[in-house]
Order: sequence, then C-alpha cells, then structure tokens
Amino acid sequence: MADIQNPTPWSDYDFLEFECFASKVGIEGFSYAAEHYGPEFENPELQKVTEDLGTLRAFYREHFPKVGAWYQAVGGERACDLHNAHVDEARKREEDACLFGVRCTDGHIITYRTGPARDVHAQYLLDNRGNGWREPAAMLRRLVPGGEWTEERAA
Repeated sequence: MADIQNPTPWSDYDFLEFECFASKVGIEGFSYAAEHYGPEFENPELQKVTEDLGTLRAFYREHFPKVGAWYQAVGGERACDLHNAHVDEARKREEDACLFGVRCTDGHIITYRTGPARDVHAQYLLDNRGNGWREPAAMLRRLVPGGEWTEERAA
C-alpha cells in the first residue's frame, strides 16, 4: 500500500484497524463497537489492549485524536478509499484463516473456523433444500490458512 501518512508508530494495518474501530464507535457507540467490532491488531502489544474493556477505552481516548488529524492530512476521499481497502483486506484475512469450508452446488465456498461449525451449518442447509438457500455439494478442508481446498467428503 502506498504511504498512508500513518501518524503512529504502529503498522499501517494496525493504524487502519484502529481507524475502522473508531469509525464503528462513532456509529454504534463504544461498548457495542468494542463487543462486536473490536480491533484485530497484528502487533501483540496492541492485542493486549483489547483484552480489557477499560484498557481499550483508555487506549481509544488517547489515540482517537490521531484519526481526526490523519483524516485532515489525507483528505476525506483518500481516507474513505484507505478505510474501504482495509476492510476488504481484513475480510480476506478472516476468510483465509478459515480451514474448513463447504462447496455449494453453484460453486460458492462458505468458510468456517471449525469442522463442527461447518458440519452443523451444512446439515442445516441440506435440511432446508428448496427454501432458497445454497445447497452443499462437498465438505472441504485446507491445511494452512489461505491454502488450497481439498475435498474431505461429499455433503
């Protein structure tokens, strides 16, 4: 990613993760955002900040002004583009981290963090055939995040 004018010593990813969290706080309020959209930092020291709501709140208050200054520095359009690109990257990382999946009859792959979660949802989809849901064709697994899918068994 090009220079994002990151005003912190954190990685660009971690700064944009904080910026996205700050955006959610502005929309949803701190408690709801912290519970449902807490930052997923790369840096282990920053990860510790998210372990306690009080610590996260103090961290947010301390660093929130940097988001406003950054927004002014890069401009609204660029800030929006960087925010959206970060959301896409975070979503891709989340998807790649899933080691279990279901290939549906239309070719779409639904990903899951655990085999049991995959199996329960696949059974739900099979039980509800004809109700407008996708239909599972095969149960998938990969050995490494973002790796190639292999078929474990038919659905």
